[in-house]
Amino acid sequence: MEQMVENLLNWISANPHWAGLAVFSIAFLESLAIVGLAVPGWLLLVGVGSLIGGGHLNFWLISLASFTGAALGQVVSYSVGFYFKDRIHHWPWVQRHQSMLSRAEDFFKRHGFAGILVGQFIGPIRAVISLIAGILAMPVKRFVIAVILATLIWAPAYLMPGVVVGAALTFDKQQVWILLSCIILMAMSLWLMGRFLIDQHKAKKSEKELPAKRRWVFISMLVLLASIISFLGITDYGGLMVELGQKIWELIS
Repeated sequence: MEQMVENLLNWISANPHWAGLAVFSIAFLESLAIVGLAVPGWLLLVGVGSLIGGGHLNFWLISLASFTGAALGQVVSYSVGFYFKDRIHHWPWVQRHQSMLSRAEDFFKRHGFAGILVGQFIGPIRAVISLIAGILAMPVKRFVIAVILATLIWAPAYLMPGVVVGAALTFDKQQVWILLSCIILMAMSLWLMGRFLIDQHKAKKSEKELPAKRRWVFISMLVLLASIISFLGITDYGGLMVELGQKIWELIS
């Protein structure tokens, strides 16, 4: 699988005029019901993002290709589910994934419109959520609006990690590792702190208390974030981080 991904990325790098079609195909297949489970789309799109970061491809053209392919894949999946309904559960190639379909169906029933938005960012669910929406006869207009919003955000968001890596590779090897480590740790800290604040808000509404260890996790992440910011502020890596940000901005502006 890794060799296949590497070969495809090498081909895209050597044939940039075909990159849009290649990315369209990758995003389409990854978003297609069940088929997407076997497509290493995330790795491919991150790899394509690194080519953008290296200055070989245009960020917005590739984002458009990714958006179009993903949206079309989701619409096809919805159409299949809408037309065949529960008969799909009896198809041999679908029966092997019944447990995932059941989880996706439960997820969709709980979240509905928001489930399409969030599901686009969850690998296994992305490959079946639109199929489930079709089976459960979600109104076409609501589905199309949800898919357009989800894929508009998803397309550039999934390319950005690769763009950051590609842009960072223009620095020295040691600098690359330290900069990427800082970015990953800051992103992890912010994500965990955000999850805590959201869960705390939900707990207050339901008049419940979060476990004490969750508070310690929040405090630990806050300390970690402050430490990284301090490190960047007192070393030359702060300036390199700004330079990296400028490179990325030039690539996507």
